[in-house]
Amino acid sequence: MAFSKSRKIDALPEVEHKREMKVLVLGMPRTGSISIRHGLRKLGFECFHGAILEVSPWKFQYWDEAIRAKYYGEDKPYGRREFDKLLGEFEVSINFPGTLFAEELIEAYPEAKVILTVRDVDKWKQSLTQSVDSTRDWKSFDCLAPFDPIWGPWWRFHKLEHAIRPLLAPKGEKRGFLDHYERIRAIVPKERLLEYRVGEGWERLCDFLDVPVPKEPFPHVNSTEQFIVGRQARWNHAFQCMLVRMVPLSILVAVGACAAWWYGSADMLILS
Repeated sequence: MAFSKSRKIDALPEVEHKREMKVLVLGMPRTGSISIRHGLRKLGFECFHGAILEVSPWKFQYWDEAIRAKYYGEDKPYGRREFDKLLGEFEVSINFPGTLFAEELIEAYPEAKVILTVRDVDKWKQSLTQSVDSTRDWKSFDCLAPFDPIWGPWWRFHKLEHAIRPLLAPKGEKRGFLDHYERIRAIVPKERLLEYRVGEGWERLCDFLDVPVPKEPFPHVNSTEQFIVGRQARWNHAFQCMLVRMVPLSILVAVGACAAWWYGSADMLILS
């Protein structure tokens, strides 16, 4: 298969002060990824999570390229060199988009420990349906996204993630969920793997990572209700961006129309 000679990632410079990748959190979304991100940050780890891209939306293009290369065969797949450019500032990768490249990241960072955030598959599916799936078909966002410099790139990338779901779970999403965990268990040595249920506390996690146990409770964030509120806030921001762009233009058009009408009326009065 012939690939293009130049990819976007090839023009991205190397990270100057690259960190060691220490932990790969490869549980599926809606298994407590935000909570464990907060927990690992409290333990002193610098964490990459998809939410990081919302601060630097120009980076979505590289993960877009990586997804298209892996799942659609559009270009050469990403490996250690490419992932170092995207993850070199971090010690931990959590959740999507990193989890979409679970096998590749395990191969690229063989010394990293792996955490699988686990959850009952039926409860996971219910949570996914009530949160992610309930907001993915907001058709109005298709119209609003081009006006928003932050949530516009996010929405386009978000739709790509949804587009590959049949490829991730060709036998159904609950089966795909279970298959994902079975693959990780099969390729990661047991001494490098922790299956962790958010809510069980600090002890097993800290013992696995060989760090002290904090005194404060383990964080629990991003419930389904919080998720929906967050998505609504993104829609509101995009709507406001649309207003900022369109209202002045609408006013200008209205003024122009009024001026044309006024001058037209004045000409008619003169001619009469």
